[in-house]
Amino acid sequence: MKIKTLGLAAAAALLAATFATQMAPAQPADAGDDDAAIAAAVSAGGPLFDRNCSACHGTSGQGGAGPALAGNDFVSSRTALVTQILLGELDHGMPAFGPILDDEEIAAIATYVRNSWGNAFGLVPADTVARLRASAAGD
Repeated sequence: MKIKTLGLAAAAALLAATFATQMAPAQPADAGDDDAAIAAAVSAGGPLFDRNCSACHGTSGQGGAGPALAGNDFVSSRTALVTQILLGELDHGMPAFGPILDDEEIAAIATYVRNSWGNAFGLVPADTVARLRASAAGD
């Protein structure tokens, strides 16, 4: 597991991008999304979600201390969801997972969330996470 930290300026820039992407159109499943790749990511993402996210978002995505993810249109945007996971939202109690989870782990969690509990939004590739992480770091 890689540990990376985000500088304050980079985190602020990525956070600003998050707010912009919250109003972005949904990014539904691509026609090219491979069902086997989605299934593998969902399988890997389930245990990661359980360990890192379920205490606040519920084991079935029903919410609790954190918002419900089941049926939540926010998760339709790959960019917004990945950015949220990377940076968190401390003023709402969500920690940043970018410093403790690697790109593959975040991609697996995001794919799990986007394809569980009635959500059907497709794959989040690890290279999408890497690109957003690099943007936050100013690379």
